[in-house]
Amino acid sequence: MSDDPNLPHAAAVGDDDRPSAIADLLAGAVWFVVAIAIAIAAWRMDRLEHLQVSIYSAPGLVPGILGLSIAFMALLLMSRAIRGGAFRQLGLPRLRLADHWRLGLTLVLCLVFSVGLIGRGLPFWLAAAMFVSTFIFVFQFEDRRDDGTLLRGGAIAIANGLISGLAIHYLFQDLFLVRLP
Repeated sequence: MSDDPNLPHAAAVGDDDRPSAIADLLAGAVWFVVAIAIAIAAWRMDRLEHLQVSIYSAPGLVPGILGLSIAFMALLLMSRAIRGGAFRQLGLPRLRLADHWRLGLTLVLCLVFSVGLIGRGLPFWLAAAMFVSTFIFVFQFEDRRDDGTLLRGGAIAIANGLISGLAIHYLFQDLFLVRLP
């Protein structure tokens, strides 16, 4: 490795690089709420009893297990934060938007997908393909532009999006029997 301090990989990993205990506590709480919402939504899904399908084929089984697993891991994260002194810290951590632009952009793209594309007349596979393609292209844009492979990157993003959209549609619609919008 290089000793150049301007390179990102040259920074030493120390205590300052770890998230604060209060950040872990807040993240754990958010993940716990999301996980419980997933588990409740999975429980409320159609169990397809009228089709006499096996309990192992019910559409809500895997999301329910994942929701409960995420809830368990969120509880572990929160307990680690409490042991690390989360309640002893008085203030919330300071976050700079410039450091977390990818998170904000991800949120915007996910909201556009869920609110703007789903249920608006587009087939689900096409909406999913557009989302995946856009996501890949946007997050690889800087690297592809610097390397001069922007056109190739766009083609790869579109191919990945189409494959993902069709695979997601087939997996959920035909294998898990989940009605997609």
